[in-house]
Amino acid sequence: MTENNDIRKLKILAKRYARANRIAQHQALDLMAGELGFPSWVRLVSASKNGWRPDGEQVAALEAFAVVPLPVAAILEGDAEVMRRRLEYLQAAEDGEINGHPYRLQEVLGDIIVAGEGWSIRVQENPSAVPVVETYTKPGAACPVRDPDFLMKALELARDRAKQVRAGLSTDWPRRSTKPDLDGVVRHPLSKCESNVWFCYHCDGKITGAQIAQNLWHCPRCGASPLDIFATASWADDQGKSFWPATSRGTAGHEEADVEIIDGRPKLELSAGQIDLLIRSALLDDATTVSERLGALQAEINVDQENGLWITLEVDLWPEDKEPVQALAVAKLLGLEVELECALFGAPFAWPGLGEVASNTTEYTAMMLDAYEQHGNVTKRKAKTS
Repeated sequence: MTENNDIRKLKILAKRYARANRIAQHQALDLMAGELGFPSWVRLVSASKNGWRPDGEQVAALEAFAVVPLPVAAILEGDAEVMRRRLEYLQAAEDGEINGHPYRLQEVLGDIIVAGEGWSIRVQENPSAVPVVETYTKPGAACPVRDPDFLMKALELARDRAKQVRAGLSTDWPRRSTKPDLDGVVRHPLSKCESNVWFCYHCDGKITGAQIAQNLWHCPRCGASPLDIFATASWADDQGKSFWPATSRGTAGHEEADVEIIDGRPKLELSAGQIDLLIRSALLDDATTVSERLGALQAEINVDQENGLWITLEVDLWPEDKEPVQALAVAKLLGLEVELECALFGAPFAWPGLGEVASNTTEYTAMMLDAYEQHGNVTKRKAKTS
């Protein structure tokens, strides 16, 4: 690559990184320069003018760096060195064993995740949040987190690392953000506003300065992030005067052994919308003409609480004597009892029979437009301009 191509490549990576993480491009450029050992982008450009060029390994490392998300707090703090330090911590995954079971520990946007085969534990950045334990094995199958001794050790590991992350976060923030003054006033770590009373946009909670500082700017009631905490409740008609105090659900109210254990396996709970989608897709499988495909798209599909399924097809689009074999097969798999009928509720276009002779939608559209030109009235739709 030429010197200009080197710089252009780095600028493209920085622009992509800035857009993905919603930071200023000059910050992204400085971060890129830092990854290459330069204190700033200006120094990197100066070095390139004197003959410096990144080698292939460095470019590959930067491409990998550009896809790593940046923690929100670090983005808004805006300090390139702080952001770089936190990113290095984010990228550092640790591997180990507990009672002979391997695990991987990693920080993801302030949360600590310890995971192994068939399980994971998440300790959130929010100090008041209860750790979440997810299992991915069938009930009764062997899973390490079902062993109390293993679970206790894994939780201790995750909690200890979470304390380090929170300590680092407190160090990055202004001192007044974590320590109220004598009047209980604290400074928002992101907006820099100061107040002794704060409001949660997420749950309409009213929070004292001491509460919000102790909970690292997460709502003690609902756990909303610092982005949802404001010094004024401008969205409320009474500016938040009617809001109830946000009672803490923090760690003081929980035992160390308190965890939320959930089944992390994908769970299928078919909604009416999902059933509609499957049946309509099956109707399209059954359709052999353009008219029938339009009929499948126009069909009325209703599901009741007792596993009853009603399919109503437009008689001008779907032949009354044609059974939708695929749709009925899908309904059987879903355990649905089908009521099928054809009715006349209006085809989307005149001359629906054209769809029976056209070989594809393009041909049908041309034939339909020609018919309207000759025997009807065509109102051409104008494209909207921005």
